[in-house]
Amino acid sequence: MKIMVKIELVAQPENTEEVYLFFKRILPGTRNYEGCESAKISRSPMEPYKYVLIEHWESSQHYLDYGEWRNRTGDFKVLRSMLFTEIDLQILEVLTDA
Repeated sequence: MKIMVKIELVAQPENTEEVYLFFKRILPGTRNYEGCESAKISRSPMEPYKYVLIEHWESSQHYLDYGEWRNRTGDFKVLRSMLFTEIDLQILEVLTDA
């Protein structure tokens, strides 16, 4: 089952640009990870410290494997240290027949 992952996060104001640079650095690896179909980051023009990441994966298992890899590399720990709030993560089934 294909999934879409929606991640909303709020950077600490002083880390707004660092969060952008973080994603600029790691997203090529995300896109190249087995099972990743796409990964795009957006930010609010009115509130530049608010980001939304949308990823599409072949399956939830591919995403779980990816998450374990990012945890082992320490990337998620680095990201959390730059945030104002907890990460809001949603995993949604892609309805291909609708």
